Amino acid sequence: MSSKIALPGLSALALLVPLVPAAVLPGAANVATCVAVTALLVVPVVVLRHRRWAPRLGAALLALLAVAAATPPLTGLGAPSEEEWQDAMAVAYAISGPSGVDALVSEGALNFLLWSGDFLLLLALACLACAGLLLALHRLLHHQARALLPLRWRWPLAMWSAALVLVSIPYAMLVAILADGPSEIGMSFYDGACFGNSGEVMFATAVLSLLPPPIVVAVGFALWALLAGTGHRPTARVAGWLTVVPLVAGDLMVSWLPVLGCAQSSDEVTNPVTTGWVLYVLLPIVLILLAVRLRRARH
Repeated sequence: MSSKIALPGLSALALLVPLVPAAVLPGAANVATCVAVTALLVVPVVVLRHRRWAPRLGAALLALLAVAAATPPLTGLGAPSEEEWQDAMAVAYAISGPSGVDALVSEGALNFLLWSGDFLLLLALACLACAGLLLALHRLLHHQARALLPLRWRWPLAMWSAALVLVSIPYAMLVAILADGPSEIGMSFYDGACFGNSGEVMFATAVLSLLPPPIVVAVGFALWALLAGTGHRPTARVAGWLTVVPLVAGDLMVSWLPVLGCAQSSDEVTNPVTTGWVLYVLLPIVLILLAVRLRRARH
């Protein structure tokens, strides 16, 4: 596979990844933020990608932005919490009475912080992913790939195919059930202590679990094969590892937490989660982790 195919693919992914948080949590402020990050930090790097310093500088700035977005208590980003609203209203009431509270609410004095914690967490993840893509782009452009012996594709391709089939069967059954018409909707309740009492971590895990597993595996395989075929095996291995993250999130929310006693579902009596099912959903993850260890063929 030629790097002429990999370069446009990595460039397109780098331009699209920062827009994902706005697609998941639409809103004027969120869309404007994601567009600004893309226009100011990603587009110039893609345009100047042949300069050695450009991808590295872009990745560093995106990493700094990710740290700032992931730590709103330290950076001051993020929408005001309920306690901050209560404190502000108490101060306004003590100074001006009820009219001060009405003025605070009507003027939106605290609304200059427009980003929710969930959006900032997604933005941090998107910035880190984009930084990784820019570094991969830099490596693809400026590091001459070593002359590799022919790669052993047979077993990795078999493992990726098996993983795709295993994740597609339950998803196809779910789609078929939903296509038949209205059905009863179950509810699940999760213990926040299992997520460290962090609503942002729970939200990020839930968002990742909503990604269709067949699409995740197909895109991960395409990126892995593209990078491995152009001689960038370490980067390809990282792409394969990242593929399992949404799968782990989905299995965690649906299968593992009920078995560990961290979740209660209204369908638990009629459709209990068994150990066999947990092992079934774990098998594709193991297959992908084994498949990304692509070895060279021996003469």
